[in-house]
Amino acid sequence: MNEFFDTSVRTSDVTETQAWLQAQYGHVDVQADRASFAEHAVGDATFSIRRLTWQCRAEVIYEADRFYVATSTPGYAWRIGSETGEYSVEPGLVQPGHELVGHPDDTDLHLIAFDAPWLTETARTIYGDDDLVVRFAGTGPVSRRLRDHWLATVRWSLTQVPLLEEPLVRAHVRRTLATATLEAFPLVGDPRERRASSIEQASIYTSATSWIDDHASLPVTVDDAARAVGTSVAGLRRAFAANGQFSTNPEDYLSAARLSAAHADLVGADPSCVTVSEVAARWGFTDLAAFVEAYRTAYRIDPSRTLER
Repeated sequence: MNEFFDTSVRTSDVTETQAWLQAQYGHVDVQADRASFAEHAVGDATFSIRRLTWQCRAEVIYEADRFYVATSTPGYAWRIGSETGEYSVEPGLVQPGHELVGHPDDTDLHLIAFDAPWLTETARTIYGDDDLVVRFAGTGPVSRRLRDHWLATVRWSLTQVPLLEEPLVRAHVRRTLATATLEAFPLVGDPRERRASSIEQASIYTSATSWIDDHASLPVTVDDAARAVGTSVAGLRRAFAANGQFSTNPEDYLSAARLSAAHADLVGADPSCVTVSEVAARWGFTDLAAFVEAYRTAYRIDPSRTLER
């Protein structure tokens, strides 16, 4: 299980600022007589969202150990090899092993970081390619439209920062940011094959969830769902892993669909004519205690209280 962290630091002395920055980011030369710096970092071992506030001029030379994508207010010029840019003009990506030379000057930097093995596994799941190794063919987005999509995704993710301690929220934000990054920046390889795979998995997922919703009251299985949409069980699992935000496997989705349907029945039922056991059995819950526990977890109330309202 990934350890969640939420840390903040603030310095207001030149010597203190330079010492802390060098400890975290390698070579840093603060080029001012007065300087302050603040950083807020939240995430876990697989990804993080960071805001760095530079109230000074500095030079940063940093060899990346993971994937970083950044955007800033005016005042952060950078160079990676022969490529140069300004993070306020266009977001930029740094890959593991690449050296960034940055020149922050009174600016706020938002930084999204991904662990390289985790991002590779995520990309393999999304695109259905078990041999894919994530490498990018450039530092900038592939188009203005996808640049704007990535920036909008980052703005949304910042609204979720207060909720990231919750594992489900963190998983959703992490996956959404990773997907936006993989789509917005140019991966090495044939994008047509990846796009076809991604579209096919999305189609399988949509068809399967629709079929499960329609057949949740019947004693159907994941094997039935896979056959109904013309794929294997392994293919169905891959489609859910790639597209499901809160139910990343078909078993969980089937259970959630049945629980939701049972909830709707309880809300609309006449308690003088119907029991919780009958509703649970109608939607495939043969273990009443397990149903009650699952219902409490999902709706924070006992099913009997829902029925009696």
